[in-house]
Amino acid sequence: MKQRPRADLLAGILAVLLACWGVAAAQEGGEGTVGGEPVTAPAADQAGQTDQADQSDQSLNLDRLRTLIPALRSAEEDLEAKLEAIKAAETEVETKELAQEADLLRERLAQLRNDFRTLATGIEEDRYLGEAEVSISLQENLQQILEPITSEMRKVTEGPREREELRNELEVSMQRRGLSAAAVERIDGLLQLAESDYVRNELETTRKIWEARLDQAESKIEVLEQQLEEREKSSPTTWEAVSGVFADFWRTRGLNLLLAVAAGILSFVVLRRLYRGFRRISPLHRKKRGDRLAARMADLAAAILTVLIAVLAVVGVFYLRGDWLLLAISILFILGLLWASKTALPPYLEQMRIILNLGAVRTGERLIHNGIPWRVERLNFYSEFRNPALAGGVLRLPVRDVVDLRSRPSDDHEPWFPTDANDWVILADDTYGKVVTQTPEQVVVLRLGGSRKTYPVGDFLGLAPENLSHGFRISAVFGIDYQHQAVVTDEVPAILQHEVEVKVIERFGREALRSLKVEFASAGASSLDFALLADFDGSVASRVNVIERLLQAACVDSCNAHGWVIPFSQVTLHRGEWGGDLEDGGS
Repeated sequence: MKQRPRADLLAGILAVLLACWGVAAAQEGGEGTVGGEPVTAPAADQAGQTDQADQSDQSLNLDRLRTLIPALRSAEEDLEAKLEAIKAAETEVETKELAQEADLLRERLAQLRNDFRTLATGIEEDRYLGEAEVSISLQENLQQILEPITSEMRKVTEGPREREELRNELEVSMQRRGLSAAAVERIDGLLQLAESDYVRNELETTRKIWEARLDQAESKIEVLEQQLEEREKSSPTTWEAVSGVFADFWRTRGLNLLLAVAAGILSFVVLRRLYRGFRRISPLHRKKRGDRLAARMADLAAAILTVLIAVLAVVGVFYLRGDWLLLAISILFILGLLWASKTALPPYLEQMRIILNLGAVRTGERLIHNGIPWRVERLNFYSEFRNPALAGGVLRLPVRDVVDLRSRPSDDHEPWFPTDANDWVILADDTYGKVVTQTPEQVVVLRLGGSRKTYPVGDFLGLAPENLSHGFRISAVFGIDYQHQAVVTDEVPAILQHEVEVKVIERFGREALRSLKVEFASAGASSLDFALLADFDGSVASRVNVIERLLQAACVDSCNAHGWVIPFSQVTLHRGEWGGDLEDGGS
């Protein structure tokens, strides 16, 4: 019957895995279907609206392309003119200067054509070429491990980064447009004032350069604004982005993570149960030899090996599934634990000594924890301690909390607690009653009359409880007048002892009274005093108050019978070791 829950657990895990596999497969292969049926095309009006939006975008793009045509033609004409000027140059210096200006014009023309193509296709040339490039594999092992993580981070943040780069580039282009417009305006003012033909020629040349830069900046702004608009139009909302990340995670890596966790848990549980079965048949773990060092070392090695195999099972699933991101994260986590163990390992060495029963706490010995004695039953990662005198007297502590404790061999006759349940006690605060409950946290004392008084265990032990249930003594002092001085040393003690003993036996039985002695104690200031020492069995511990009154009454009855005079205010009562007045009441 014990195998059934285990089988149900394994069946449940397999069912969850199959369900997740089905969901992932449906999401990957079932796009475009609903409930196994193909999704029909949208309504005609929706299709028409989409076509109109596409035509509007195309018209807008065509208008933007037209604005680039003048700049392109101007750049081509300037380059052709510059090439003709190079052919007609007479000196080498002039040729070199013209060649530099031609290179600048080529760059400008190439940039304008690139902007034209980008605006026409909606695809950046650099982005296309960048995607075609294959990154060189990193040589260092740590960088290879980090590569899947950094690649995934780049992929997740690609959209926001592109939009931010476009905004920065747009801001720079707008600054350049402002500078170019200011330069052209300044040159126009100078042209109106210039009188020399040479100065006017140089100003015209400079104006063409800055006018070309102005055109280039304006075309760049057009392209960047369109790209930014398209990026923002296609960028999802925050909720769509977050939900998309989670959906993509569960579609691509959720199943891998679930399989890895299931493999780790399954490996841990199976290995633990196999080792438990091995313990039953292992000669190292027989009952009489279970505390030996070899058995404890085997238990410790098995626990460590079980954890390592479970971790390897998790990593192995990531490797077999080809999930390099989760594999890299798990390897980094393991490396972090190993690095942290350099400083965290020394405290664990003492814990290993405790588990191996080689430390300051040993199995079978006695230790004090929170003021209560405990017997060390078992030492392990969670150690077990027991106090047989307490209700619920089983304590489990992690091994790290056991390191600071100390144990010692225990004697067979040492008590584990001053009292047991149903014992009668007298405390230092004059509380007299029966212990009805004692646990590792509190002790409840039932007082005469039915009230209950609760003490924390530490406070109860601090009041030095006197346990009456194993026997107790009541001592009393009784005095008679000095006129009976002739018979106080021989006749009176014997008569008092006999008559008091008879009355006690009549009331409580012979087995309740262990011994009774009446002896002459002292000659007081106004009386001749006798000491009554009565030892009782613990069976009458609940009737201490009745016994006290009975002793006094028996002494008075004896004095009345024999004509002994009792001095005024000379009757006093003393209790044994637990002195103090007790509350009257009860029988």
